[in-house]
Amino acid sequence: MNSAELFERRDELKHVIGELREELNGIEDQLEDLYKDLARDALRADGKDFGTTTIHADGLKLKANVAKKVVWDQTKLANWLSQQSEENARHYGKLTFAVEERKYTAAPPDIRAQLEECRTTEVGSFKVEIV
Repeated sequence: MNSAELFERRDELKHVIGELREELNGIEDQLEDLYKDLARDALRADGKDFGTTTIHADGLKLKANVAKKVVWDQTKLANWLSQQSEENARHYGKLTFAVEERKYTAAPPDIRAQLEECRTTEVGSFKVEIV
């Protein structure tokens, strides 16, 4: 292939990939509509809001994952960090005013309780696979 043909083929492939990505996203959305509520119900039955669970639906055994998405109240967290020692502020905070989940989980109870006011969890991504 010459250079012009390579560029033309690349453009063709980008177009096909874009169409396939759209189709895949549509299928993922449909699967989420079908199984997300079942997965969340199964997780709640186990006392969880997020994580991986197995569900049975439509004659299939499915492994579903409901990811956790943590959102920090930027104003509250900035205020909390500004009241901490420089060492604690640097350890727990980031410039984006977020606290890493592992540090939040490992924080002493008094610090964790204060951070709780700045923290919100939301449902993140959802994935389901046939087992």
